[in-house]
Amino acid sequence: MATATRPPEPRALDGWRDTLRGRADRGGHGTSESLTPEQLSRRRFIVSSFWTGLGVTVAGALGGAVDYLYPRNVAGFGGPVPAGNVADFPAGGDPTQFRVGQFWLMNLDPAETRPGGSGGAAGLLALWRKCPHLGCAVPWNTTVTVDRDSEGWFRCPCHASTYNKAGVLVAGPAPRSMDTMQIDLDDAGEITVQTGMISNGGTDNPSRAITHPLLPT
Repeated sequence: MATATRPPEPRALDGWRDTLRGRADRGGHGTSESLTPEQLSRRRFIVSSFWTGLGVTVAGALGGAVDYLYPRNVAGFGGPVPAGNVADFPAGGDPTQFRVGQFWLMNLDPAETRPGGSGGAAGLLALWRKCPHLGCAVPWNTTVTVDRDSEGWFRCPCHASTYNKAGVLVAGPAPRSMDTMQIDLDDAGEITVQTGMISNGGTDNPSRAITHPLLPT
């Protein structure tokens, strides 16, 4: 009696069986252990390139935002403000207000010995008009009376903090004297007030005044 024989299986099935057998031996799924060194290297390169590209994109976006928001050529308060020539400021004259720069500028005269005067100082002084108490704008007032001296004082309209011509606190709730700003002078006597360079006011305000050969005395 003839024995039945099984027809030969296609060779394509042999390849699938080998693949499935290999997966079963590794727990049913592929792992990085099945990859060749060349494949692992390529995978690391792709992942590294992705994260590098993402980092560059984010850094570029942040850099662009900072570049857009960063102030350049600041005009007015917060930057350098031209304030004329020293010849424009007579010794002992009333303070001149610069609204753009938010400061008062005056030429102190040591001969002005009244209580509301210069405090014995000579030279240019720039005072930030902001009251150190609550930030109100402080005007120069020639009609204010302090100790029967009414020739001129800085007095805050909000809570009556009062300062002499050098910005030194003499009365009121303010915690300190008026703040000062840096003054730059060139050889020709041109004045630039650096409104971004502010120092807390103090009793030494008069000593912060600066002189110049062309400044009226």
